[in-house]
Amino acid sequence: MVITQPKTTGEFYEHLLQAVSAGVLVLDDNGIVTSANPAAGRILGWKSEQLIGRTWADLGAEDQSLAECPPHQTTLRQPDGRSVLVNLAITPVSDHITSTTMVSFTHRQELEQLNEALLHTQRLAGIGLLTASVAHELNTPLSIIAATCSNLLHEIEENSLGMDQLMRYVQMIEQSAWRSARIVEVLRNYSYAEEMQTAVTDLNMIIEDALVLVQHQFRGEFNIQIVKQLDEELKTIVLDHNRLTQVLLNLLINARDAMPLTGGTVEVRSWRIPASESLPGLNGNGAHREAYAFSVRDTGSGIEPTLLERIFDPFFTTKQTGKGAGLGLFTSRQIVEQHNGRIWAENNEMGGATFTVVLPRNL
Repeated sequence: MVITQPKTTGEFYEHLLQAVSAGVLVLDDNGIVTSANPAAGRILGWKSEQLIGRTWADLGAEDQSLAECPPHQTTLRQPDGRSVLVNLAITPVSDHITSTTMVSFTHRQELEQLNEALLHTQRLAGIGLLTASVAHELNTPLSIIAATCSNLLHEIEENSLGMDQLMRYVQMIEQSAWRSARIVEVLRNYSYAEEMQTAVTDLNMIIEDALVLVQHQFRGEFNIQIVKQLDEELKTIVLDHNRLTQVLLNLLINARDAMPLTGGTVEVRSWRIPASESLPGLNGNGAHREAYAFSVRDTGSGIEPTLLERIFDPFFTTKQTGKGAGLGLFTSRQIVEQHNGRIWAENNEMGGATFTVVLPRNL
């Protein structure tokens, strides 16, 4: 296969423009489109060449101004008059001779679909990491059931089984069966790919679900002690139970990977933030609302201060090759923001780091 290389700087940028997946328009001083890539035509329902010569007003922009602006949500118009929701940014580009404006945009629905795909991919990666831990967690109650049934059969054959001992055996089998079912239920919910579904739930229960999946691995394989400080006075909260479980797992695995080989401690805490103290904007309109918070604190190596602002970027990771794709913290922030919440990280004075999540009680 022969690949034609662009010969000039202008051809290079034109080649780059045609290759990107976001829609890109270049407009002159009069707001007339002078260049458009195929993605722009696809999103707007035109052929890219049909966009050449049209004005910014022809495309139905809500704001006719071409002043520089950061990415924001707005609508553009397709040929049939229908509106399409996009994330749009405007950037003036000028040199000593000419000045133009570059408008870049992505289809909002396509972006949401991509985010959902990333969330699902990261969730599946988490299942792989948790498989060994879940297998160990299930092994204990299943071993108890098998051993109890063996003892039960033996005592029946020996005709030495009394009613009290029978009841004890039945209770042991029942408790172990329910424990196994609980572990399977948590894993099934975590792995089930679905659209965001909010409901009234219990934040502390979400924390317990996440710990069910990791506690054996933390204790046995990594020598990590888990300390819980959960506020038992917390009432219900409206959120997506499964997605917040994913956030907890991401933060717990991140804490695990920050630990030295000798192990350490992970502290998981939950607490209530009254409306008078909560951060503004948690419910999306700038008002103060009652909120619930949880944090995951580790005694690991901490985070390089220059990286604190980058750790939530997609595909950014400080782990060794093959140890992580850099999606865990990114998807965690996506999920928290879907709930109108906030997430941040900070280093501890005595070493290690703390990740804190604050969520409004009602979306």
